[in-house]
Amino acid sequence: MEEIRYEKDMYEPLKKYLSDLGFDVRSELNKCDVVAKKDGLIIVVEMKRHLSFDLLEQAIDREGYSDAVYLCIPKPLSFKQNKNWRSKMKVLKRLGLGLFLVSRIGPVYTVEEALSPEPAGGIRTSSKKRRALDREFDNRRMDLNTGGTHKVPLVTAYRESALFLAHLLDLHGPLSPKDLRNLGAKAPKTTPVLSANHYGWFVKNPDGTYDLTDGGREALVLYSPMILAFRTVESDV
Repeated sequence: MEEIRYEKDMYEPLKKYLSDLGFDVRSELNKCDVVAKKDGLIIVVEMKRHLSFDLLEQAIDREGYSDAVYLCIPKPLSFKQNKNWRSKMKVLKRLGLGLFLVSRIGPVYTVEEALSPEPAGGIRTSSKKRRALDREFDNRRMDLNTGGTHKVPLVTAYRESALFLAHLLDLHGPLSPKDLRNLGAKAPKTTPVLSANHYGWFVKNPDGTYDLTDGGREALVLYSPMILAFRTVESDV
């Protein structure tokens, strides 16, 4: 096995593993590294390079508004199921947490479920946070973040909607809200996002159409991977 140096290197293998099980997967969602959803079941995965108290604290918080919580760490290079390892598994089991281990041999990554989560007693459920997580998940049409990255502007559902509008305006020129909706923009969000202009990306013309500001065109460059994803989907359609 070879060393996995960064949390973000575990994300794509983990996403594929969960996707193969039939889950829709989103990353960096409401402070959670990874959220997977299938038939109303919500799983949260927190990734770190090693087990720590901070990681346990994060995971226990997530148990309050998800159906299951996993930790995900690189599989130790000198992995042994010795007394020390069994003690760690005992703690995780007592807390009701699951564990994924990611290993790497050359370009090939493997994900193992080392421990399945079990219900832990005494954990208070936050229905408000659950609804917020569910809503944010459903409002993202794509997974445009990479789990485990830091100091990178995250694409929330709101920013994704604004970026999609910017993508359409860049592609077609000035458009009205109705035109944008006809081209695939979400009906409930189009006019509010344009009117609020939270990021300063849009300008309203006298004829009621909208165009991009210089800041909007800079956003196309800053978020070029996301814009490319929109273009790819549109091309496939």
